[in-house]
Amino acid sequence: MLKIAICEDVKEFANKLESSLRIWATGSGVNISVRKFNDGLPLLYCITENGMFDLIFMDVEMDKMNGLEAAAKIREVDFITSIVFVSQYEDYYKDAYNVHPFHFLSKPVSQNKVDEVMNAYLRMKGQDDETFSFRINKAQFTISLADVVYFSSERRHVFVVCKDTGYSFYGKLGDVQKQIEDKNCKFLRIHQSFLVNLKHIKEYHYSELTMSNGEKLTISKDNRKKVREIHMLMMEQ
Repeated sequence: MLKIAICEDVKEFANKLESSLRIWATGSGVNISVRKFNDGLPLLYCITENGMFDLIFMDVEMDKMNGLEAAAKIREVDFITSIVFVSQYEDYYKDAYNVHPFHFLSKPVSQNKVDEVMNAYLRMKGQDDETFSFRINKAQFTISLADVVYFSSERRHVFVVCKDTGYSFYGKLGDVQKQIEDKNCKFLRIHQSFLVNLKHIKEYHYSELTMSNGEKLTISKDNRKKVREIHMLMMEQ
């Protein structure tokens, strides 16, 4: 799961940026968590108490501690967290390079720009390298999660359906779901028997999905509302 912080003192803009990030995450099949801060000081306190974020969207102009000062404090102890500066002005660019930013965004930030930054971030971090491991008899298998179209289960066996092949191992679908829930690659439980990769959904219908391999999977009644809401977010992408 990608841990993202938004440090922005204008509530309206912070909410809009969070919405754009969630639209991107849903459309891209990525798990994210987002926390918002209205100043650099509470952000630094949170980092001290709870650890670093993966990505920080940092407003430059804030009253108590501006974005450049907060970023400098972060860089004193951490060089891995990616920082995206957000501002209406461009005259801070030279100073910002001292804290090694990942990207710059100019206000107002469009959905397309957020998508570009997040896609670039994933390419840099190599999301497609995420893997899933399981055992068949005494043999250990490790596969790329990006290649998994969906998981299914029947009679205590889990079936892994990939783009070009498939596997079957003894286990529970619920255990698979727990094992991958913190991965960046996002899967959705649409039925007691189906856990699907959002990236491989080709078509959505009220009671079924068509996957990238052409298979049609049933959406259970209990999951139709949730799937419909996620589909609507994907359509906004």
